[in-house]
Amino acid sequence: MLVKVLFTAFVSFLVYISLVGSLGTDELTIGLIIAGIVGIITRNLVVSDEKKVLDPKRWLNALRYLALYWLYYEPIAHWDVIKRVFNMDLHPSIVRVPYSLKSEYGVTAVGNSITNTPGTVVVDVDEKRGYYYVHWINAPSVEEGFCYNNISKGFEELVRRFL
Repeated sequence: MLVKVLFTAFVSFLVYISLVGSLGTDELTIGLIIAGIVGIITRNLVVSDEKKVLDPKRWLNALRYLALYWLYYEPIAHWDVIKRVFNMDLHPSIVRVPYSLKSEYGVTAVGNSITNTPGTVVVDVDEKRGYYYVHWINAPSVEEGFCYNNISKGFEELVRRFL
């Protein structure tokens, strides 16, 4: 139980500090108090298996995901959107993208990654059938396999390694 509380409090504290944007003593103190309360209340909602939290391989894979996302996927997507805006080479469409992830965390992580990547926004999730509905600024094809390979496949492969 302690691992669940500490992990949840740690994540809550990081989110709090990143949103506040200050490392003042008062902010750190308030952040620790709030994070502790959140950790106690939501420990069972955030952490289902304590063993997963303590697995260093999962942590390394999570760091790898973050590094690839911010240093590879984001810059490529930004550059693509910049080129399209200046050239007005836009072919927007809502496409259906299949997913095979089973956990809510995985579906949410990939959906957020798609949405935070310039040029794509998840507008709906069909959990029963396993589809994201994505607004794509450049949809050369609406075929599901093509959309999966070009929008979510890389994210899914990375997320599977740490969730």
